[in-house]
Amino acid sequence: MPSSNNKSCKEKNDDALSDHNEGYPNADLINAISPGTGVNPESLVDTTLIPQIIDGYETRFLGVLQSELYKPAGMILPKLPIYHPYHPFKNVTHGDNILQVPLAIILPNTDQVPRQLLEHIAKRNIAPLTPYFIAQTLPYESETEVICRYQYALFPEAKCEMKGQQSMWAQSIIYERDKEFAHLPATAVKICESDKDAVSPTILCGDSMKLDTVVNLGGKGIWSLVVGSKSGALDEDGFLSEITQVFVGFTFFIPDDHAYEKFLLSIRNKSPTDVMSRISSFLEDITTSTDIDAGETM
Repeated sequence: MPSSNNKSCKEKNDDALSDHNEGYPNADLINAISPGTGVNPESLVDTTLIPQIIDGYETRFLGVLQSELYKPAGMILPKLPIYHPYHPFKNVTHGDNILQVPLAIILPNTDQVPRQLLEHIAKRNIAPLTPYFIAQTLPYESETEVICRYQYALFPEAKCEMKGQQSMWAQSIIYERDKEFAHLPATAVKICESDKDAVSPTILCGDSMKLDTVVNLGGKGIWSLVVGSKSGALDEDGFLSEITQVFVGFTFFIPDDHAYEKFLLSIRNKSPTDVMSRISSFLEDITTSTDIDAGETM
């Protein structure tokens, strides 16, 4: 993954602010997105998926905007479920590496979502939902513990500076091919004011909802059903009963620098429709292949 330059954190933040709209869908694309239903493929014809480039990092978001959380520190993350360590800037493999999301895209439908996850949704009659695909890095030492950081999705109005704290309840079901479904119990997740770090005045709170270690996730992909609620009330199955947000999507963990560059090359100068088609083929391939090579498939 590329290394950042020697700009100050303030300069990085200024870049992020000035480039905030670059690479996002234009107004016509935004209008084609119905909340919770994904992107209308017909609206994507002949439109290039232009990257947002900050400090040499390439990021392509379609149908989703950048979260304000950790933005002053140079992290460019979508308002979708993300996975990273409790301290996202520690235990990196190189001193200037930072977590990257080269692609975050809202899918047009749930056609390729595992049936069992959709059954959980249908059983509870919870809608609308947001289907998504994310490719992200984990630039951390191999034994670093990765946890579920759903605050980026569940606090879409969060600002990079705040007073006090905000809290939501989150719960998820994780599915990895050839493994049992992992049910992560309802947990209170928070965003909090911090007086310890001027670069990241709003931080994510809570060290629960553990996923796995970096070494076990690199090069793999997981499906996640993530729900949010303002109440911790549970139904008879132990699931949140007053759900207000639903995300279901696939996260691919890019394993190393070579794979990162290969992935970027595979999506450069591609239209959204082309990328959508490649994602569809990619998701079909991983159901039968033991090794994921996103660069080859995408």
